[in-house]
Amino acid sequence: MNVYVTIGFIVGIFAYAGLQLMLHLTQDKREPCILESRVPFLDSAIGIMNHRANYLAKLKAQYKASIHTIRMPFQRLYIVHTPHLIQIIQNKANASTFVPNLLDFGMMFSGLKKESKVTLAGAFGLNGNAFTKSVHKHLLPGASLLATTSNAVEKLCASLPNNLDNSSTQGLLELVRHELTMALTGAVYGPENPYNDSKIEASWYDFVPGINHLLYSPFPNLTARAALRARDRVIGAFQKYFETGGHHYAMAMIPEMYEANISHGLASDEAAKMEMATSLAMLSSGSNTAFWLLYQIFSDCSALHTIRQELLEVSTKEETSGGPQCRVLSLNLIRDECPTMSAMLNETLRYHSSVINIKQVQHDTTFANQYLLKKDAIVMIPGQSIHHEKDIWGPSADYFDHLRFLDPASRRNLSSTSAFRPFGAGASMCPGRHFSMNVICSLVAMIVLQYNIMPSDGKWRAPTKCNADLWNAMPKPDRDLAVRIVKKVESEDVQWRFVWAEEV
Repeated sequence: MNVYVTIGFIVGIFAYAGLQLMLHLTQDKREPCILESRVPFLDSAIGIMNHRANYLAKLKAQYKASIHTIRMPFQRLYIVHTPHLIQIIQNKANASTFVPNLLDFGMMFSGLKKESKVTLAGAFGLNGNAFTKSVHKHLLPGASLLATTSNAVEKLCASLPNNLDNSSTQGLLELVRHELTMALTGAVYGPENPYNDSKIEASWYDFVPGINHLLYSPFPNLTARAALRARDRVIGAFQKYFETGGHHYAMAMIPEMYEANISHGLASDEAAKMEMATSLAMLSSGSNTAFWLLYQIFSDCSALHTIRQELLEVSTKEETSGGPQCRVLSLNLIRDECPTMSAMLNETLRYHSSVINIKQVQHDTTFANQYLLKKDAIVMIPGQSIHHEKDIWGPSADYFDHLRFLDPASRRNLSSTSAFRPFGAGASMCPGRHFSMNVICSLVAMIVLQYNIMPSDGKWRAPTKCNADLWNAMPKPDRDLAVRIVKKVESEDVQWRFVWAEEV
């Protein structure tokens, strides 16, 4: 037995030495520095398993490198941490060199057949895919965004009283997740929305944990069987939705994307699978953002009082013939006329965001007149590196300060994607950000004005984010917060009406 152990040990030593030799022989000296490798080609996979969304920020803190290389089997990753290098990548002159690479991610978890992936890859060029084009067309500021936001607000107005008016104890994340799911998908998919079926809503959230397996597991069919079965149920619901013409009653974006994919050569059942990507875009980060924003507001009594006063001052009194007083709040005014709430939202995005901007190098190039970046490598820009950079945000960068964006210098940073990038930047900037932020602000304002939220154990404690997914732009808390929700006493004498009434 000792002989076999000895042989195994010797083979292991030679294998390790061989991998280290291969790693360094295939790494050009002109490339960004490669970090110390304990397990060649597998360090990053182990690091992601251990540190998840915090992995890249941990590397920056440990090595202090402006840019460095991570080697994975058959893939190079260049991680960029500093503003001046990010500006070079985002320069329009480099748009054809560093190209957003989100299509592969969307196709990976959507369940498309191999031939469908080939079809889409051939149809989509540097100008973006049907999803990106349609979302930019319909959800950038304009009449379509106004109509879709108003629709979502109406759904929140109808849903919240039914779910919150009675005193209740529930998970804060679970609460906002359900409300946003129904409001966002209802406004986009119309009256035949597949998520109206509670089983399909539950199946979506049963599937989401399986995305990590699709990204990192060599055998996802074994390690994520339950999640993939849940995905099949969601896909089946969307296939039925399109077969029965439900998309004809949705916002124009949905039939437009569906018909575009059909025109590219996808079968109808395969085109329906692309709604997995649409669903992820709508549902992956919004509920986490709303959770963290509500936590930051209600755990700070001073901020809560100020925000309530701002919202009340923006609202108007509506004449009624008897009965309770009626007040109207135009939710579209919040971002411009409620400075503390706007500052709180921006600080929530800065402090909590774990967004990573991903681009693919299209050809060998010399970057910043110094570094060789090789064709087909992936460039990753971690938002955390920028959002916690003390040279940008000052010595308090690692702390949450709800007043930060009341300062003119910090407000100026909002317009710089080299300083503030919770939605990414450039061509890969989230095209649905306006819609998502409109609905999140609306939900939070409705809750703040009408309800008190208290932790069930009497003390606010921020949950950790150690297990947050690397792919998600806003980290999910490791545990939900059990809270008690009670209607505000003064709200019982006020009839609130909420509208989204901006003019185009």
